[in-house]
This record gives sequence, C-alpha cells and structure tokens, in this order.
Amino acid sequence: MAATPPAPPAHGGRNGSSPAPPSTESFAKFFESWIAEQSRDLAELRAAASADPATPEADLRRLVGRVLGHYEHYYRTKAAAAADDVLRMFSPSWTSTTENLYLWCGGWRPTVAFHLLYTKSGMQLEHQLPNFLNGGSLEGDLGDLGAGQLQAADQLQRRTIKREREIEDAAASAQEALATARMVELAGGGGMDAEAMEREMQAKADGMKRVLEMADALRLETMRGVVALLRPAQAVHFLLAAAELHLAVHDFGRRKDGRAGDAAALPPPQP
Repeated sequence: MAATPPAPPAHGGRNGSSPAPPSTESFAKFFESWIAEQSRDLAELRAAASADPATPEADLRRLVGRVLGHYEHYYRTKAAAAADDVLRMFSPSWTSTTENLYLWCGGWRPTVAFHLLYTKSGMQLEHQLPNFLNGGSLEGDLGDLGAGQLQAADQLQRRTIKREREIEDAAASAQEALATARMVELAGGGGMDAEAMEREMQAKADGMKRVLEMADALRLETMRGVVALLRPAQAVHFLLAAAELHLAVHDFGRRKDGRAGDAAALPPPQP
C-alpha cells in the first residue's frame, strides 16, 4: 500500500508550533534552523531505514508525514519571505555558490526527484541481486519497486516535465519583459525617472515572483507525488536519499566557499 501521509500540521516544528514566518532579512537564519531540522530528520530516517522490517507501517507513515510537513513549512516560510523581497530568492546568500550553480527557478529542479528515485532503486536492487538470484527475497526498499509503481512514476515524471516547460516559458516571458518599450524609453535620454523605473522594475519582479510560486508548488507537489506511489518503508528510503544528497551538497559547498574565502584573505606573495 502506498505511503499516503496524514496532512501535516499547520506550522512546522516538532512541537506543532513555530514563530511567524520570517522576512528575507531573517530568512537566512531560518534556513540554518531548517538545515538543522533536516539533519535531525536524517537521523530518524536512517534509524527507520535500518530498523526491524517488522516495524509497524503506522510508525513509518507518521515519520514520512512529519518529514513532508517540514518541507511544507519550509515552502510556506519561503513564500512569505519572497513576498517581502523576491530578488534574494533568485540569488540567495544562505546557500553556497556550488548550490546556486544548480538552481532552477529559485530551487531544485523537480525532475531531479525521479532521477534520485531511479538511481537509488538501481543501487539497492544491485546490492540485493545476488541474494535474490539465490532464492532470497527483496528487502522491500527502493530495490523492490513493482511494475505498477514504475509505471506510475513514469506518468508522474511526464506530467512534471510538461509543468517544468510551462514554468520555463513563464520565466522566459518575465525575463524578456525587461526590454519593453517603456523600459527602453526610461533607460534612454540620459535623464532616468527614478520613481517610474522603480514601478516598472517592481512589476518585472512580480512576474518572477509568480514564476517562483509555480516552481516551488511543483517542487512540493513532486515530492509528495513520488512519496504517494511508494510503500511506507520505500518512502523512508527515498526521503533519506533526498536528505543525504541535499545536506552533502550543502556541506560540500559551504566548505568550498570557506576555503576560497580563506585563500582570498591571504596576503599577496612577496616579489
């Protein structure tokens, strides 16, 4: 039976409550607390993935629902911060330059979830294959995806690709709007009307905010969609792989930026 988690609480956090969503000025601080929360989720997911196979499905469902609830809290908070200043969402200071290199419309590309699912499934199947060929059974993780699940994943991936293209078209339109006749008029003549330029640029930013809203909605919808087609134990393994990948890239990027900063701070070599 697929892992259909219960509806998440209205607010994130482990005690069911959280402070009001931050503005962009404090979103960087919120992001660090969310990374810490994801690290705690990672520990719980690892424990569940290595637990007795007889662990009640209800326990796994609660864990899956809680982790998805944390993702939903993140996107609600991000939306509130974007309403205050969407510009920083497309050039975030709270992520590393490595992470920013792979941003798609202000976050991770939704179809990456399917590549992660198939990659982890193949790795776990390969690990279990010798035992399976000798008459053993598969362990019930992502290496044990059934034909129906693979078909459902393929259909969801096709729909997600279509939505990605629609969002990319919307992003292109919002970006190309920078060269409207009004913008060219304001930019020319050497005497720019600052107030008029502010109004025009705000309208352009509003267009990109709508792009971000669509992209974040698709990211969350894709995460929930993949989890919904998995059995509870498989959903644990998928969410575990997602958390491991995100935190590993985040840590790598932070360390790399730290080394680059240290190198830049060194005095120039003496001639």
